Amino acid sequence: MKKILKYLLLILNIIAALLYLGSTLAGVAEPDDKTLWLSLMSYGFLHLLIINVIFSLLWMMAKSKWFLLSLVVIAVRCNFLPSFFQVGGVETLTADELSDMKALKVMTFNVHRFQDVAENAELLDTNMLQFLALVDEEHPDVLSMQEYIGRGDTVQLTTRLAERGYRYQASGYQNNMMTSEVIFSKWPIVGKATLGEHTNFFVELLVGDTLRGGDTVRLYCLHLQSYRLDDSDHAELSKLAHGTMDSSTGRSTYHKFRETILAHNEEWKQIKPSLDSCHHAYIVTGDFNETPASYLYRQMNKMMKDSYREAGQGFSTTYHGEFANLRHGIYLAYRIDYVMHSASLKARSYRRVRTDISDHYPVVVTLAMAADEKERDNEH
Repeated sequence: MKKILKYLLLILNIIAALLYLGSTLAGVAEPDDKTLWLSLMSYGFLHLLIINVIFSLLWMMAKSKWFLLSLVVIAVRCNFLPSFFQVGGVETLTADELSDMKALKVMTFNVHRFQDVAENAELLDTNMLQFLALVDEEHPDVLSMQEYIGRGDTVQLTTRLAERGYRYQASGYQNNMMTSEVIFSKWPIVGKATLGEHTNFFVELLVGDTLRGGDTVRLYCLHLQSYRLDDSDHAELSKLAHGTMDSSTGRSTYHKFRETILAHNEEWKQIKPSLDSCHHAYIVTGDFNETPASYLYRQMNKMMKDSYREAGQGFSTTYHGEFANLRHGIYLAYRIDYVMHSASLKARSYRRVRTDISDHYPVVVTLAMAADEKERDNEH
């Protein structure tokens, strides 16, 4: 009986190890109908990692050499781990540290319309006031927001932000309509352009002495296509997690994932030329709707740095909405909101702020010119 259990455990371990390797291949395979399954498997990377760690521990407890199976698989793809978990990062800088450098503090936040519900205007106002308190606490130089609305029942949010020094405003929409994807800045905006759909755009900030005297920094605000999952999709994903999904009813959920993943690849093709031709330092912020195991993230990380990998700590999941907590306790939270930047910049601090204002968490990053950082380190 013990031998049967051992062989069964070994078979399950081999399957888990193979699935784990498969979840790391999405980053090297451009999404299409033939490779879509790899893209879907990337969403299970963190869960498969944990399963393989558990297998290794079980084999160790049994004093079996098979603990090496998962351990070797994890080691082979260890380059993925820093995108999911960091130690030794810096959440905040002291006043002395900030005064000792030329820096730009950026907050990106999908506010999800402050969880606007037509029948509860009071909740909308409450969340907007909590957001203003968060801004007062963090004091970012630039706010990059997705799914933004500028007024509640009684709170005129855009006006209140202007009163706090965010006098320069831009939106990806025509006529600068301050809704959905917007940027608020304490520094002058000297140019703006839209990339493809209005949900992806950039502004050029004249940041004065913040980074370097008179330098221009390009700031991108991205909101890549959402999966548009509804209650029925949540139910099907819960069934999938328990192995009970019906193939016919699950087909609609699959098509939503397919369309969104392929759409992200097309959006990346619209964004990349602007990055290639940019002669300024640049910062790419927003809700990418992709995990660090995805093809999109891997392509972007080839061109620029991930502030989380430079200064983050812990897992730093940024999405905690309904999809993150499926029925029966299935937990699928992910890091899908990012602040990435050109090599000419360096992240000095990274902070993921827990809040119930939205189904996303805001990310606050302090950036400095890399050249200035080297000079400062030499002085010390």
